[in-house]
Amino acid sequence: MSRPNLASIAPVIGLVLAATLACKKDEKSPAAASASAAVQASGAPKPPQVPFEEKVKASKPIVVSPVAQTVAGKKLEAQPCKLGDKSFLSPNASSTIQAIEIVGDQLLVADHEGLLHGFKVSTAGGCTLSVDASFGNGGVLKLPNKIEHLSKTDSGLVVAASGVFESYVLDHGKKLFDCKASGHFEVEPGGKWGIVPWVNSTVELVELSKDSCKSQEWVLKNLSDDAKRQGFFKNVNTSAVIGDKIYMGGIPAAKINDGEPRIVVIYDKAGKELGRFGSTDKSFGDDSFGWIHGISACGKNVCAVDGNFRRMSVWSTDGKFIGAVKLATLFGLPAPVAWINDIAQAKDGAVFIPAAQERGASGVSEGLVFRVTGL
Repeated sequence: MSRPNLASIAPVIGLVLAATLACKKDEKSPAAASASAAVQASGAPKPPQVPFEEKVKASKPIVVSPVAQTVAGKKLEAQPCKLGDKSFLSPNASSTIQAIEIVGDQLLVADHEGLLHGFKVSTAGGCTLSVDASFGNGGVLKLPNKIEHLSKTDSGLVVAASGVFESYVLDHGKKLFDCKASGHFEVEPGGKWGIVPWVNSTVELVELSKDSCKSQEWVLKNLSDDAKRQGFFKNVNTSAVIGDKIYMGGIPAAKINDGEPRIVVIYDKAGKELGRFGSTDKSFGDDSFGWIHGISACGKNVCAVDGNFRRMSVWSTDGKFIGAVKLATLFGLPAPVAWINDIAQAKDGAVFIPAAQERGASGVSEGLVFRVTGL
């Protein structure tokens, strides 16, 4: 329990003393009655706070009824991944599952406390996630800082990023080394370099070796400073390295059509712009973004998940719009619609997408993972 602020209770103490003295002179004094009422009002007990554990017990797990959707002639189907006795619960839907990554037949999940969980994935008869006891300590890995972003190489290395602090290079759940790159680290498939944006800071380019990394400033610099800024963005929402191309989504520094649309810009490693996508008008159509929460390869194309509009849009690798799907419908989630934070592609072409939604009005948000096929 926190200690009371003496400055804040001093007036109350004064009122108590005044009321006591007044009562001694005249128990029926209006001033005394007024002071006593003020004391009672200021000291009224607050409603008891219900512990989160009790809220969980009183809540009911979310039941989903996925509905297949068609995008550009392709039938997309979502399978909810069974977690067995495991569950991801938190008071806040936006952080219940912060990030996921799929490495071979292993799925990694960063929870709301910044812990990493390892699961073995089985797709026989649906999608089942079983705790991988060989990962970390009995399936859970705690790193020096809380993890909120994940990226992988083709060889199976994983870069776990904490955001404002350093990143960590992992091999089968074991930390190989720290990397002093602050931000959401996206590593290229070959594991030789990565791009590290962080909200409105200077974006870093990182060169990786077997046991160390070296970072330098990239072409997007001083995003928060109107006078010193270099590059297109003033804020980066998310990024991905697909093949040898960097896909970076965010908010342009200069207004477009008198607004601030969310745009994805395609770059090469050197920072040369190769293309852009995302509508710049105010129609909020399927080809526009409210906020870009995740970008991933999906089959031969590129998919972006939008947590604000609760949808996934599909684009060609050079930025041509193909189609979009409402994720709450695809997943079969009850109202209110879910919160979407990430997307990751498996070797078989399926994508895994986490979603979180409150269990009714319980104050408990449940994290779910869906495997989407057909892309």
